[in-house]
Amino acid sequence: MSVSCQRNTGTINLDQQIQQLHNKGLFNGAIIVTDGGNTILSKGFGYANFEAQAPFNTHTSMDTGSITKTFTALAMMILADSKEIDLNTPVCSFIQEFPYGSVTIQHLLEQTSGIVSDDYVFERAQKGVTITNSVFLDFLVNDTPSLEFTPGSEYMYNGYNYRLLAILIETISEGSYEDFIRMNMAEPLDLENWFLRPARSMDLPSNRAFGYSKTEDSLIAFGSEDFEGFYGDCNLFFSTEDLSKWSKSFFENFIYPVDKLNQALRKKSKLSEFNILHWYKLTDHEKYHFTGDWKGFYAMVHYDIDRNRSIVYLTNTNMPHWLRPALVRNINQFLDNGQLPSWNYPESLELTNKEIIGDYQLKKEQTIHIIENDSLLKINTNNKTVRLFKLSSNIYYAPAIDLWVWFARDDKKNLKIHCSSIYELTEGIKNSGHQGP
Repeated sequence: MSVSCQRNTGTINLDQQIQQLHNKGLFNGAIIVTDGGNTILSKGFGYANFEAQAPFNTHTSMDTGSITKTFTALAMMILADSKEIDLNTPVCSFIQEFPYGSVTIQHLLEQTSGIVSDDYVFERAQKGVTITNSVFLDFLVNDTPSLEFTPGSEYMYNGYNYRLLAILIETISEGSYEDFIRMNMAEPLDLENWFLRPARSMDLPSNRAFGYSKTEDSLIAFGSEDFEGFYGDCNLFFSTEDLSKWSKSFFENFIYPVDKLNQALRKKSKLSEFNILHWYKLTDHEKYHFTGDWKGFYAMVHYDIDRNRSIVYLTNTNMPHWLRPALVRNINQFLDNGQLPSWNYPESLELTNKEIIGDYQLKKEQTIHIIENDSLLKINTNNKTVRLFKLSSNIYYAPAIDLWVWFARDDKKNLKIHCSSIYELTEGIKNSGHQGP
């Protein structure tokens, strides 16, 4: 079903705008937009399975990647509250063999534990054998790799933390992670299309969405990773309908006491833009969002508690990086004032690290610093220094602050920076004396 509206001028139709993006090959998936209790748009565009020509609709389940972390975080909070557990309690108080006495539950939730990257396990695990959460724990117990940093001193986005949280949930609740999610979230919210991914890819439901990569004008289906028996940080599948209900639960049908929920939502780490429930909180207002990105799949969940507004979309064709935040940003502007801004996208510009490091002057006297440390690019903004990953020839991403960055040259060949979030697109010029070679 599609419900769309025309604002103010009577000439802008959100349904048609998304359809145009689909026609240009920029968006394939499903989207649900609600505002103030009204459904503005609820519709699928294109195919969930191109080979079978199965439509992608709002009930289509998809691998939503790291969206799983938002479920795991709230599950841990619900459990800690019911058992009266202090989040500063060391993990080894519950998992006795856990070898790091200084790592607490809160460190795992905030991803500040210092535990090695999950690549440590993927590079060492036996091929052709199911990799479970227990396998991840066993590697820590048996190898005890050194912590990357003192717990609580730095932020490092790392799925290992949330797999350990899933083990904690099962240990403390004396039940399965899947059952805890079902009883405390899925059933109360009437989530109808969700499931925990089976370890073997051959056991995945055939009516799910398939992920695709784009090569020029053709689509190539990604193969599902096999023997994935881990969870907590990923591997929960949801539909757009499911995640719309999930987002609206934070301002409509609370499954956690309102006062405690509000406190948790506002409790933000000093080292990143995440709150304790693993939602980005980029502003001082009650606006939150998070994303999931995996093998052609991209999921976005955004909700504005003050406006009772929710924007959720799922897509399966390797959505362009520049469009991911812009879609939410432009829809919000449309809902606020009836005007849908143009879709500004970056041109191709290949630059070296040496060329882009330096200081950039943005509006409101804000300065962004890009530095290189041990061959790693980092960006400093708002007193936070985080890793900057190169995604393509001219697109960079900082996951700790959910900032997308690209570069251009002005008429005088000065280097310009574009910083894109779901709330604004800002530009800046590289300061003189830092123009690269």
